[in-house]
Amino acid sequence: MRTLVVDLLGGLGDLIMVLPTIHALADADPGGELVVLTHAPGAVLLERDPAVTAARTAEKHAERPAVGKALEELTPDLVVCTTRFDGIGDLVDDDAAARGTRAVTNLWRSPPADELVGERYQRILVTEGVIPGPPRPPRIVLGDDERLPDAESGTVVLVPDAGMAVKRWPWWHELVERLAGRPVVSVTPVEGVPTWEPTDLRTLAARFAAVGRAGGVVVGGDTGPVRMAAAVGAPTVGLFGPTLALRYGLEEGRNLQGGPDCPHRLPTAITEQVCWWDGHCPLSTTGPACLESLPSADVVAAIG
Repeated sequence: MRTLVVDLLGGLGDLIMVLPTIHALADADPGGELVVLTHAPGAVLLERDPAVTAARTAEKHAERPAVGKALEELTPDLVVCTTRFDGIGDLVDDDAAARGTRAVTNLWRSPPADELVGERYQRILVTEGVIPGPPRPPRIVLGDDERLPDAESGTVVLVPDAGMAVKRWPWWHELVERLAGRPVVSVTPVEGVPTWEPTDLRTLAARFAAVGRAGGVVVGGDTGPVRMAAAVGAPTVGLFGPTLALRYGLEEGRNLQGGPDCPHRLPTAITEQVCWWDGHCPLSTTGPACLESLPSADVVAAIG
């Protein structure tokens, strides 16, 4: 059987959240073909994954044509699609109906606020009889030749940046002061902290794995690199503000929620939140009030 997984939601974290579904689909059809259609930045994380026969990529703003081309060229027996914008879900459903094959495109159906997104995907597919349960966490596969020397024991890695202003925690300098005496490094610049040299995503994943083997911790916001660290086995601390940790938290990690009672948060419709696109918070003039309310002392306690 040939299975096509379409994940074009746009973020590295989105792809990582669908990895357990990819692996469950491969386990459900040993010997079958499994092709993933996603965006180029994250596709490299699939390169050494034995569950993935091939990875195809789509350009931003040209996703629908890429899906149409994949359907025409691959003629898949099963399509699992996380993406419905620009009529992509309807395109997949119509193709399956025309060819008499199977498609599951409604993975966002009636989501509860307290079920992790990646687990929700899997539970729906179990209900549909497509994969076996129970839900599993994300895993990124690294080759033995990608293994790096272990990091300094107990290193704390900071991931201070995020693709959206609304996800940026403001207290990194306080955290660094509280971590005095411990080895600390940052993925992107933080004053007074050594910064890792820029690298490709697979090497970054290998660095995170080396930190985890040495008893270190990776800490950062709701962003792809933090999810990547967790998916290679590094202990992680996720800092959640506008997104609800009960829905978007790390499957394996310590999740800290800022502003749990924010009246503007929409856990199952985050893109409709008043703060989402421009980072403007109606409760603060200096930044997201939810993340401002998450103190550095709590983060230190979670790091351990």
